[in-house]
Amino acid sequence: MQVQNAVRTAALTVLGMVMLGHHAHAQQPSTQIYTCKDASGKTLTSDRPIPECRGREGRVLSTQGTTVRKIEAPLTEEQQAARAAEEEKKKELAVKRAEQLRKDKALLGTYQNIDDLESKRQRGLLEVVREMKGAERRVATLQNQEKELLQELEFFKKKQIPPDIKRRVDENEGALRAERSLMKSKKDEIAQVNLKFDEDKKRYQELTGGPAKAAKK
Repeated sequence: MQVQNAVRTAALTVLGMVMLGHHAHAQQPSTQIYTCKDASGKTLTSDRPIPECRGREGRVLSTQGTTVRKIEAPLTEEQQAARAAEEEKKKELAVKRAEQLRKDKALLGTYQNIDDLESKRQRGLLEVVREMKGAERRVATLQNQEKELLQELEFFKKKQIPPDIKRRVDENEGALRAERSLMKSKKDEIAQVNLKFDEDKKRYQELTGGPAKAAKK
């Protein structure tokens, strides 16, 4: 019986200590302070979240008054749209930066120096210039043929033009159109090649800190 009474007393003592500990913990002040302004502009402060602060901007302070964290107010639809647009813009800029880095790496790996770049420009233009010069020569030949055909047509001003001469005139006109079109396309191609190499040269100099030194012979 004495043993049972001793056990019961010990248990009650432990239970009392636990309840006292809980009570003491509940009485401890909060280490954070919640604050915000209500709809009227009045500042509200509490040691626990404030119902009136829901949906409003606020702050959580330490007991020393420093800001622990900021509570953002919910965004309006316009603000959400603006934030989404800003995030999309950041993503696009990141993609552009990555693409530019890739191009720069490829550019530096393509040319050893400016002389190398110019050499490759000339090789790139060589075939295009040759084709354009060929078209120019054919145009000159066709123009001479056109003059001869026009002289022949002088004899048929008031007469019916023979089918053979009409056929040659038509063929000459068609060939001239084709060669002139080819000349124009080759001139455009030369301009595009030069534009590309000019852009590469400018960027190469920017990446290497200025005009590269000529390669040693």
